[in-house]
Amino acid sequence: MQYVDVDRQPSLARQYGVRAYGTIMLAMGDRHFEAQSSSEEAISNALIRLLKGQRTACFIAGHGERDIEDSDRTGYSRVKKEFENENYLTKTVTLLQKMEIPSDCSMAIIAGPKNDYLPQETDTLRQYVTGGGRALFMLDPGVELPELSKLLAGWSVTVQNDLVIDENPIAQIFGTEPTMPLIMKYGSSPIVQPIARQASLFPFTRSFTVGKDYKAGVTADSLCDTSDSSYGVADFNVKMHQVSFRAGKDFKGPLSVAVSGTLSSEGEKKTEGRFVTLGTSILPANAFLGFQANRDLFMNMVNWLSADVDLISVRPKPPESQHLTMNTAQMRRLLWLGVIGLPLLIIAAGTLVWWERR
Repeated sequence: MQYVDVDRQPSLARQYGVRAYGTIMLAMGDRHFEAQSSSEEAISNALIRLLKGQRTACFIAGHGERDIEDSDRTGYSRVKKEFENENYLTKTVTLLQKMEIPSDCSMAIIAGPKNDYLPQETDTLRQYVTGGGRALFMLDPGVELPELSKLLAGWSVTVQNDLVIDENPIAQIFGTEPTMPLIMKYGSSPIVQPIARQASLFPFTRSFTVGKDYKAGVTADSLCDTSDSSYGVADFNVKMHQVSFRAGKDFKGPLSVAVSGTLSSEGEKKTEGRFVTLGTSILPANAFLGFQANRDLFMNMVNWLSADVDLISVRPKPPESQHLTMNTAQMRRLLWLGVIGLPLLIIAAGTLVWWERR
């Protein structure tokens, strides 16, 4: 570590682009990056960027997927910020314009499509992942996606056309609804090991089943399972206003709501593709990303997909600003009691003690 006075060494400051006092600059060889602040997370992110270089997360568009620029409750603007904090560029890719995943994409992300993909698009995704690419699928319930479902079925993952309901009474402590399963049971993947004792929330999710039949080069495992009191409403559609368990038709819990898998190929060029599927695209939305372990779970999935296993962790919680809002009557009461009344009470008590001792 080296402390530099920018006034005494202006040429060094110009070399590294330092324009303000207190700047923290990390350098290695001919590369250097500035930490956004003096916090542990900011310095760690700058160090990651310095050591690993910058990567690109490509969000597939053209089917009603979620917008990474949207700052509403259901938007992904916070997700975009999280990617930037971990040294990712983000961009959208429309397969309908050109049937290929750009070579600079570290991963392809399908975030809640409202319409199914064309066979040519799923073929592009299949070739991308089997060729060593990485993909994250977030498929909301109530949307029929036969082509995407067929793609995942080839990788031993069956997409259930259901809505998961979890009536676990413990979840009520967090003020959640039965349509928001609280996850406390995780698999053995390194993705979820750091959050094994934390809760994550899967709002409005469908479920998956992992095939037990052997497929050459394919491995798939459940990441997150619901409680025993959960069930999946079969053949769910958004027009349903009331749901209840139907014995013999609905799926009894526990149910898997997230799956990870790898696709390995042998030959002259050995490759390993990776994929993760989520039954909801709302988990990383602006309104829910900050819930308990949601942020760590989602970004750990991203780190695992990009083979940055050393970055899988529980991240420091960002400080939250707290505001006190008062009306005119409350402010007036605070003035009389706190600013005027309390000092007068102290003066009166002091005067009384003096009078008793004189």
